[in-house]
Amino acid sequence: MKNSYSKSKLIVALFVFFVSFPEGHAVAAAQASWLPEIKNENKCIRLLECTYNEAELKQSREISATAGWDVRMEQTVVNEGKTYTFTFTAKRDMKDAGVAVAFDQYGWTSDNYVMIPSSVYNGNRQRIVNREYATGLDKTDYRRKDLALTSNPIPQLSPEYGANSRLEVNVSNTATPAITILDRAKQKGTFLLTDQGIDWNNQVLDHALIVEETPDRSVASFIISAPGVRERKPEFIGFSKSPDRGIQVEKGDQIVIRVTEVIFPCKDVPELLARFMKERKSHIQGEAPRNLMPMSEVLTRMVKNIDDRYYIGDQWQYYCPENANWMSYGWIGGLMNTYPILALGDAEHLQKVKNTFDFALPRAKGKSGYYYDVLGADGKVLYRDAAANNPGVGLTRKNGDILYWMVKQFMLLKTQGKANAIDPEWETNVRLLADAFVNTWKKHETWGNYLDVESGDIAVYNTTSGAMAVAGLALSSVYFDNPLYLQVAQEAAIDYYANFALVGFTSGGCGDILQNADSETVIALTTSLMTLYEVTGADEYLKRSADLANLCATWTVSFPYRLPENTPLAKLGANLTGAVWASTQNKHGAPGFCTQSGDALFKLYRSTGDVSYAELLRDVIHAHAEGIQPNGKITERLTYCDADSRGSRGDGGQTGWNETNGALMALEIPGIYVRTDLGSLYIFDHVEAKVVKHGNKQMVIQITNPTVYDATVTIFAENAEQAFLPLGDNAFLQWKDKVTVKAGKTVNYKLKTN
Repeated sequence: MKNSYSKSKLIVALFVFFVSFPEGHAVAAAQASWLPEIKNENKCIRLLECTYNEAELKQSREISATAGWDVRMEQTVVNEGKTYTFTFTAKRDMKDAGVAVAFDQYGWTSDNYVMIPSSVYNGNRQRIVNREYATGLDKTDYRRKDLALTSNPIPQLSPEYGANSRLEVNVSNTATPAITILDRAKQKGTFLLTDQGIDWNNQVLDHALIVEETPDRSVASFIISAPGVRERKPEFIGFSKSPDRGIQVEKGDQIVIRVTEVIFPCKDVPELLARFMKERKSHIQGEAPRNLMPMSEVLTRMVKNIDDRYYIGDQWQYYCPENANWMSYGWIGGLMNTYPILALGDAEHLQKVKNTFDFALPRAKGKSGYYYDVLGADGKVLYRDAAANNPGVGLTRKNGDILYWMVKQFMLLKTQGKANAIDPEWETNVRLLADAFVNTWKKHETWGNYLDVESGDIAVYNTTSGAMAVAGLALSSVYFDNPLYLQVAQEAAIDYYANFALVGFTSGGCGDILQNADSETVIALTTSLMTLYEVTGADEYLKRSADLANLCATWTVSFPYRLPENTPLAKLGANLTGAVWASTQNKHGAPGFCTQSGDALFKLYRSTGDVSYAELLRDVIHAHAEGIQPNGKITERLTYCDADSRGSRGDGGQTGWNETNGALMALEIPGIYVRTDLGSLYIFDHVEAKVVKHGNKQMVIQITNPTVYDATVTIFAENAEQAFLPLGDNAFLQWKDKVTVKAGKTVNYKLKTN
């Protein structure tokens, strides 16, 4: 990992000076707080020496002439930001020691937005309850319109005025080492980007990212400390005793903290996130993702995994999405893993998908038209997760997934020329599901977090759980020729977007957590807004889809985290750039989005020309391959967080939804995208490519396969006029340029350009 700006950056000025103190400077009294003891609005950066009692902050005070540290500061002005390099040199031997840099903001208010990527959204100021994993909310929280968004214990700034308010995470808890701030009243955005940590005794000790507010919320301090010492260690659920400690230093030892501060005019959360999309990789210039396994090889392996899940029982046959013989609708692959299987186009797989639809679509269905969460192999509803404690409820997100993916599969069959394979009963059941979403919206103007499957009423309010239903209704409006579906989709999109733009996160996508911020509803809403753009042609949806894609980037690892050398992923040399974090509760990275290909990101790149969306998707595709085991299996763990499965890809296990999203990426994203009018290309596949000749009638593209697997590379080529048109769904069926490149070989491919 290189902790420096690229040479292409413009360095405007360089200031180097030592921090000095008058001999008579008074030392502030010791305090177990990160806040300034004496308020000084003219002093916004404080350099701190810290001592700890195990993981407890014992003292944090400004470095003075009598302190144990000298500090040298370099300030480099780069573009619109400043990079500070603070070099702390120990003046004497110390133990249980550390240092920190505090950035103070005065005139603060708890209305301001604080985000630490993948860990903290809007300060995590949520209602906190203590619930066991995958049990849902307490019965008393059902059918409460006034219910505040609720979470198990997580790092948070207190939602209670006057209470102590401090959150602490370290860089292993984040997708990007950064603190981002929106001061709403001042319309000012601030980014504090830093490194992973410090090299100390042949290991990396992560920085801590700390935010603390005064009880009256008038001052907030944003701290980067080294080493990072958290008083409590965030876990998969809740907290445990922290293993973090201060360090023992000898006279002359040095600690370096490097921070890039970017301050800019910013009126709202979407604008803040758009700027973050541009800056997220600016501080750490990491190695490019590794080319490990061509997308064609990924597709072969993931299809085999899905095929291995085909269940043959006494009465029914169907594709199972999980490691059990039940049908779990939506979310993690039920009636979704059939899509890449249908795309294969052969008769055997078509019959298996038909068997799956025949089993799943007529069953586990309420009077409202909604589906229950799980259908057992005996053909009866199986109550799991929240429904185990509250029978009769269903996760809204699951029904949204079913609607979207079923209509998309109907469209796929018609595009393949197999309309006669579509059973009218399937269409009836899916139409009834679309009607259920319309009826609930008309009655409640929300779809909530959980639905009463029989009545269609809201069982649990709030969240963005129905995000995928927006795209489902939009596609249904076309497929079933019903403009009411589109009307409701647009109304819901307005509501969901407005809420996102205010609070800066989405939630409600995961059945195993409560109402935490999650990445799954983000990619769902990104996709839904893109679908509305393609169905309506209205540019506002393209812009809003981009806004949500920028939020997706906060959940996606932007740098190559250095794991301890003894961890499995470190031994493999894994680059986890592109791993996608799940939620603020589960706190782990995973291969790919749950459960999408991310094709909305490709469509954004294609429509806007903004390469940051292509790069984000490229990273996700490459990280997915980092999770594939030698036997072709893959799990939902690809993570460096010390809360769960640190340094592991879950060898020996397998997870269905990561098989599905891997197959989807290999299908719905071209290996190489070419603009024939520009003579340019972008590579998503695990290959290298360049244009060696560009003429009026032909381009020659040189493709090198550096992997140990043979590759069949899909090329999607078009000109500006074609790129202006919506791509739509199932477009991959039209990508006829396929190039076979043997492992380790290079070929030149001639591509027609007219």
